[in-house]
Amino acid sequence: MKTYRGVLIFTGLALAILGGVMLFYDRIWGIATCAFALVSFVVLLLCLLGISKKQQAKMDTVFNDNREVAANVINLVSVPALIADERGKIVWRNEAFSKIYNGNLITEVLPQYKDKLNVAAQQAVVLGSSYQIMNMPLERRHTARKLIFQYWLDRTEAVHYQRLYSEQMPYIMLVYVDNYEELTSDLQVQRTAVLAQVEKLVSDLCKRHGGVYRRYENGRFLCILEAKQLELIEKERFALMEQVRRIDTGSGMQISISVAVGVAPRLSQSEEGARSAMELALGRGGDQAVVKEGTAYRFYGGKNQKDTNQSRVKTRLFSKALHQLFENTGDVFIMGHKHSDMDCMGAALGIMTCANHIGSHAYIVIDGPNPTIADALSHMEKDGMASKCILLPEQAKAMIRSNSVLVVVDTQRASTTVCEELIGMVNHLVLIDHHRRSIDHIENTTLHYLESRASSASEMVTEVIQYFADSVKPTAFTCSALLAGITVDTKQFAFNVGSRTFDAAGYLRRNGADLGMVKLMFQNDLNSYIHCANAVERAAIRPSGIAVSLCDKKTPNSKLTAAQAADELLGIKGVTAAFVLGEDEDSVAISGRSYGRVNVQLILERLGGGGHLTMAGAQLKGVSIEQARDRLLGSIEEYEANMI
Repeated sequence: MKTYRGVLIFTGLALAILGGVMLFYDRIWGIATCAFALVSFVVLLLCLLGISKKQQAKMDTVFNDNREVAANVINLVSVPALIADERGKIVWRNEAFSKIYNGNLITEVLPQYKDKLNVAAQQAVVLGSSYQIMNMPLERRHTARKLIFQYWLDRTEAVHYQRLYSEQMPYIMLVYVDNYEELTSDLQVQRTAVLAQVEKLVSDLCKRHGGVYRRYENGRFLCILEAKQLELIEKERFALMEQVRRIDTGSGMQISISVAVGVAPRLSQSEEGARSAMELALGRGGDQAVVKEGTAYRFYGGKNQKDTNQSRVKTRLFSKALHQLFENTGDVFIMGHKHSDMDCMGAALGIMTCANHIGSHAYIVIDGPNPTIADALSHMEKDGMASKCILLPEQAKAMIRSNSVLVVVDTQRASTTVCEELIGMVNHLVLIDHHRRSIDHIENTTLHYLESRASSASEMVTEVIQYFADSVKPTAFTCSALLAGITVDTKQFAFNVGSRTFDAAGYLRRNGADLGMVKLMFQNDLNSYIHCANAVERAAIRPSGIAVSLCDKKTPNSKLTAAQAADELLGIKGVTAAFVLGEDEDSVAISGRSYGRVNVQLILERLGGGGHLTMAGAQLKGVSIEQARDRLLGSIEEYEANMI
């Protein structure tokens, strides 16, 4: 038929062109030619329609002759099939479908029928069997009634084997003893007996869940478990960690372990995921379990504050490596987090001291002055330091070179740094931070020094200075700034303080740290104090002892006020943790504080924040302060429901 239509169109065009040409030369002959062309076209069209009707009649005869045979074939085929209207009423079914359902409404066995009317395929479980349902709309010329032809493919056996495959998929689980070095150095601990008890607990876990394990290094175990067993272990919230903590070491030391599991379709990918999860668990302070599935992580435990690591081997190695890096590269740029505080500024000044000691030019990048560091910047301006070493992000981007060193202090997330673009502009990146490892931490660093057990970045940098070179000597102002940084993050040496914290403070005091200057750095003006008191007054305390409050929308420097109010709320009897929200032009800041019974870091991590067990923060963009409070309350409720 397509060929006939083409011939008809070509003939009609040819005759029309011929008639036009004849009219141009002779009117009478032109009219005659056009009349002949019109008659010829009509005759050809009638002939074409006649051929089409004959072919349609032949096809109708074929289908009419075989209608009964086709119906019998569809009826007897083993694939269930039916025809239903748009309301779900079955107008026809074959014998195979009658065995599944013999009623009149398909919606009784397929409730989602109306919602899935135009979808090609859907899944359903009927009478214990799994089916893949294919839908085909039927077009009818003489009625507007819509009909759907369905055929059901039985996938019960395939689903069964798929479930067996997913349940029996082997996963890698790593178990590390966190404080193995402390065990070996403490003479009061029967190290061999304690580690034997840890291994027995790991062995019992694997036997109970049908898995196997091997100890491949001192205090480190590799376990292989089936996927369905992992679900049971997760429901127990990795009870192995609590069992290990109850081991009697014969001293005041408590054993803790980190557990990491990689969930992946291949064993090699599971092992890689487990190692990545373990790195994250250790970076967050250990004593927790991390399950990595794809790019998502699930966390368990991590609710206890770890004791300070007494070993300084890591600090010495990092200090020597940093000294060598500074000697063999260009200028040093030091950058912290947005809205820098004294811990960030003190750590930056300490690293600048190290860089200047070997003759490198060092610069500190900030996003502008704020009340927290105003006194420090004022002192630097008086001494002429600010004009030489303080840079804004745009100035830093113009000066930095690929052979420069970028040192990021007091944060490990690119999104929270003063200028994220600087990270991609250098070949040498150094990371120094005391917060728990976050999922989106900066990767591909030349050197990194992450110690979640440290009180502050200033404490870490103070130790780096001591091992950087014997002759390095920080100025009295730098020592005061470092001591102020330690003071602000420990809340006057009340939280997250270890023996190394006091050692660092003693070193700074011996080298000229001015306690009076430190005190002046924390002085508050009357207006800010009033706003802080108002936030404390409007706090709501939950039955669990968690207090939540909001700063007034007109509060200047609301982020600083929120942090101060959270500190003040902890002084109220019955308050175990405090969260205060402050709103500025582009975001809502949340400050969280606790005495240790509540892990504020876990609560704020669900909102994209981070920090420590006793002190954490988060920033939410694109939401109002009321919406941010609702999200915070949801995270608190989830934490309270899972509290051990």
